[in-house]
Amino acid sequence: MIPTGEILEALDLSRAEPGIGFLEALFVRFVARVPFENATKILRNATVADLSQKPRRPEVFWRDHLEAGAGGTCFARVAAFGALLSEVGFAARRVLGRVADDFDHAALLVDRGGQAWLCDVGYPLQAVLPAVAGEYPAPRGGLRLASTNRGFSVEFLQDVPEASSRIEIFSAPVPEEEFERRWQATFRPQQHFLSGVKLLVERDGRKVSFTAGAVRVDDLHSRLTVPLTAQRPRRLSEIFGIDEDLLTRAFACVGDPEPASSCATLAAYLETEASPDKAFGAIATPEGYRGLLEGVARVTAEESRPGGFRLRLSAPEGAPGEPGLEEDVLVDRAGRRLEVRRRSAAAASNSSFAVETRNDRTYLLREALFDSPREDLLRNDSLRGRLAGALAVDLLAWTRRLR
Repeated sequence: MIPTGEILEALDLSRAEPGIGFLEALFVRFVARVPFENATKILRNATVADLSQKPRRPEVFWRDHLEAGAGGTCFARVAAFGALLSEVGFAARRVLGRVADDFDHAALLVDRGGQAWLCDVGYPLQAVLPAVAGEYPAPRGGLRLASTNRGFSVEFLQDVPEASSRIEIFSAPVPEEEFERRWQATFRPQQHFLSGVKLLVERDGRKVSFTAGAVRVDDLHSRLTVPLTAQRPRRLSEIFGIDEDLLTRAFACVGDPEPASSCATLAAYLETEASPDKAFGAIATPEGYRGLLEGVARVTAEESRPGGFRLRLSAPEGAPGEPGLEEDVLVDRAGRRLEVRRRSAAAASNSSFAVETRNDRTYLLREALFDSPREDLLRNDSLRGRLAGALAVDLLAWTRRLR
């Protein structure tokens, strides 16, 4: 048995009739407050020798959450959320699926009101979805469900590119023995979630995640990456609500690598229908880049430089602005990237424009590179939003060059 009353209190919910509204509330609170994390999996694997006992079944999962703010990875989350649904009156079916390989994923289908609903707390998705082909809104962009010969696929339509843009859910019923066997297989040596601490929550329309020494915040159109250069277990405990000692012990098992950079970055993204070469070619010459600056700055001088060009800028006619700006623009045609170094008498900054292709989709990218970790941006959503908005304006100017 699981302590249902304590769990609902931790999720800040009261028991209600098992309708779709209550199901959605349970789902949203679960993905926001119960982190997707593999620290508990790493510790379980290190301390329990018997493979059949390694899975953290619902009683263990919920005890760890209530005592230490822990969560779990795919199969453990599905089992735990399924147990909670059963306790409050829902009939949930476990199903398997595919993220990278067949049967490496699990989810729940809930029958309510004559309709099957997909509750994928294992990935996790951003919303409860009817298991019917169509497009559905979500906080970080739409989700598209399509029928497959094994069930249905879920495609992510957000503007911030991901390594994977699609998962598949198999609709066939899963016997308890098969679910258990697939779950135990996730503890085999070299499995993905046994190397390196990874954390994630979906919170207020944002995905907050940690891997390889850095925290990332993704929203609808932007991505902030902040390296944690010191006291990582403590900072992660503050951000994700997981016990600091639990995280420290997990890092001791698998290592705690330094982030790739000690400086933060903020990138804004915009998908385009233009080809990658056309998109980059529109700004990769002095003429194209000057067009990008129209209405923002006046180019008063230009000269060729090795690998690119230098521009001297001033404010548009009649507008206030800092005098004497210079930009060095390095052109990487093979990588479809412009590196921009801006200097004035008072300061210097680095930024870039780039074209990325991911999963047969093309994205325009505008990125600011800071000169410090900028952990304050993890706490100040308003400032982060204003900075991302300024980058987005540059992307809109770029799209005008593609018409």
